Amino acid sequence: MDLKKILKGVKIRAGENIGGIDINKITDDSRKVGVGDLFVALRGYSLDASKFVGFALKAGARAIVTEKDFNSSPGVSKILVDDTRSAMSIIADNFYGHPSRKLKVIGITGTNGKTTIAYLIENIVKAAGKADAGVIGTINYRFKGKVFPALNTTPGPMILHGMLAEMAALKIGYAIMEVSSHSLDQGRVDNVLFDIGIFTNLTSDHLDYHKTTANYFEAKKRLFDKLKTKGRAVLNMDDKKVASLKGSIKPMTITYGIKNKADVTAKNIALSMDGTRFTVHAPGMSFEMRIKLIGIHNVSNVLAAAAAAIALEIPKEAIIKGIESVEKVPGRLEAVEAGQPFKIFIDFAHTEDALFNVLNLLREVTERRIVTVFGCGGNRDRTKRPLMGKVACEYSDHVIVTSDNPRFEEPEDIIDEIESGIKGKFSNYDIVTDRKEAISKALGLALKDDVIVIAGKGHEHYQIIKDKAMPFDDREVALSILKKL
Repeated sequence: MDLKKILKGVKIRAGENIGGIDINKITDDSRKVGVGDLFVALRGYSLDASKFVGFALKAGARAIVTEKDFNSSPGVSKILVDDTRSAMSIIADNFYGHPSRKLKVIGITGTNGKTTIAYLIENIVKAAGKADAGVIGTINYRFKGKVFPALNTTPGPMILHGMLAEMAALKIGYAIMEVSSHSLDQGRVDNVLFDIGIFTNLTSDHLDYHKTTANYFEAKKRLFDKLKTKGRAVLNMDDKKVASLKGSIKPMTITYGIKNKADVTAKNIALSMDGTRFTVHAPGMSFEMRIKLIGIHNVSNVLAAAAAAIALEIPKEAIIKGIESVEKVPGRLEAVEAGQPFKIFIDFAHTEDALFNVLNLLREVTERRIVTVFGCGGNRDRTKRPLMGKVACEYSDHVIVTSDNPRFEEPEDIIDEIESGIKGKFSNYDIVTDRKEAISKALGLALKDDVIVIAGKGHEHYQIIKDKAMPFDDREVALSILKKL
């Protein structure tokens, strides 16, 4: 592809040898550079790839985009910019032919609910039968039978635009994306255009990165700056911060909620351990829903998916069929069944709000004890640790505080911070640092009809210790312990 076309819209500080150059492929990984490629030396938060320009030149790079000047080789295009992150988004969009313009793109942001809503909308699209859906999210990236591991909830521009282009080439009609606050702040989705932007809620999370809740909120709401001309914003009116956007953002909005007035709402809600029943009311229609997902928070997730589908003019029948066909979402209140006389649920809850939602809804549908196993991730937002401890102890009959993904922190130090929110205030907890031992202890305590909640890791198949991802699946560990019991 012609280099000038690839660089269209990029703010170039200085350039050499740009005209009449043909580029084979683009990459921001110097290890993947081949002869005739363009290498973007991305300035990251922990690594500046400009130090790898020499490797890219030796590998045969035809063009280099970087913020720092370098000694070029003969015939190599040198492109100096002030911001490689911004340049990379434009370059990827240009190279792959603006793929988001060829798809119906649904973006979902918010602290909680993104993954479940993505699954619901995916099934609605399938039920409509007119087009396939691709999903880019926390659990994996998937389309047309292909499944790729998710390195990030929202990948970088090179991978993202490449996948969107592949979806467009395969005539996939819809791309459903979980859009993280990090990706919005770092410009990973800057040149993606969305038909629908959903904002679920905002609770304390990622303050290790954003520093303040205000910064976190500002990052999230940038999603609505990226809507297409006729794009729609879908807002949760039960969340004060999200609801505050209704009068201040330019796109047309469709709202949803349970407690507060909204365009799409739910009435006659009946919760049980086996599922949820309610009536959806929306402009010009109402319909009954019987879903296998449990909990009031999943009613809200269903309303978000239904609101998005209504905005996309998907028929009511497909909305009902698609939502009711979702039996489970991996790691989201996922039941573990091995014939045991008590309930076990695996859940991804890793904020105090998400943990409250899970424990509060289980309290509503069970009269027996709730035993909760949880920990907090290392090198992540430390402010939520004592808060999660308080929520766990307040809404559980017994709590076992353990390790999650400690990363480069000592598990005992993380547990100390969790305990700072409960020590002297609660006595219904134990500390078992080893996660497998903690799960074993919880299952050993379980009596008939009790509920065991194993929270924090959900769908993950690993535990990150230092810089290594060790195999660890809460569900598989629980099943292996049940066999021994």
